Amino acid sequence: MSDFEGTVLVLGANGETGRRVVRNLCSKGIAVRAMVRSEDRIATTPELSLSGVEVLIGSPLNSEDLRRATRGVRAAIGALGSRIHYSDEEIAQVEALAPTYLAAAALENRLQQLVLCSSLGTETPDAYPFLARILRQKRLGELAIIQSGIPYTIVRPSGLTNAPASGKIVLATKLTTFGMISREDVAEVLVQALLQPQARCKVIEITSRADGEPIEPEELFAALAD
Repeated sequence: MSDFEGTVLVLGANGETGRRVVRNLCSKGIAVRAMVRSEDRIATTPELSLSGVEVLIGSPLNSEDLRRATRGVRAAIGALGSRIHYSDEEIAQVEALAPTYLAAAALENRLQQLVLCSSLGTETPDAYPFLARILRQKRLGELAIIQSGIPYTIVRPSGLTNAPASGKIVLATKLTTFGMISREDVAEVLVQALLQPQARCKVIEITSRADGEPIEPEELFAALAD
């Protein structure tokens, strides 16, 4: 069990990555406030019924909802994500506007840390033409979090899968190769970013290697120590 004290707000809690973050936090005995847009999302997301989870109905695109959601929590993990079929406006709202609102609400309510799940390629969007318009907006969301003045961790995964966790995580400030990583492993990194001081005020990129060695979760950020 973790010695983390306080509640963690999870945005995108009913998404593929967010629901895994909720489950991971609960497994460590960390209280969760999960924000979802509507009641019907609860029935389709078993993780939201776990012990220790408080569900709050609200939109990450509504600044007042985010003020309400961040009151009384210690930290927040953003696991929102848009889809390739979204319009440019929808992508901008999810990837840039929501983190901007989160940063403002977190500053107002004095959160101690923000963790954002972003994506590899946000600084080189033209290298990924199919995803470029999403990556550009994700970069704006990253900057909103970084410039908030609140201790942050930006996590940039490579391609995502629904495979079981492998623990064979490659973590660096800059990856030199592109690969795939399971959402279970991503969730572990996002949660460990709250627990390890070395993760504070860092932008990190992650992938996994089938021929790599599993890393103990508590050692994930050890190589980033100043």
